[in-house]
Amino acid sequence: MSKIANTPAFPIQNAQYTDAYGGHPGMTLRQHYAGLALQGILAGRFADTIPHDDINGGGDAAFFAKQYADALIAELEKENTDA
Repeated sequence: MSKIANTPAFPIQNAQYTDAYGGHPGMTLRQHYAGLALQGILAGRFADTIPHDDINGGGDAAFFAKQYADALIAELEKENTDA
C-alpha cells in the first residue's frame, strides 16, 4: 500500500483530542476516497449497472469503489513524482 493511501484523511493536531480517542488517526485517505466513490456509484447513473443486491451483499459496488480509490491514489502519486 502506498504512503498516500495510509495518510490520515482528517488528521488531528491537538494532543487533547488524540489522547481522548486513544491516539487513533481516524480513517485513511484510501478509506475516505472509497467511501466517496461508493456514494457516487450508488447514487449515480451506474447504480443500475453494478449488482448490489442481497445475493452478494453489495460486494461488487464496494469492489469498484476500492478500485476507483486506488486509481485516484495512483494518479496523486504520479503528481508527487513528477514534481
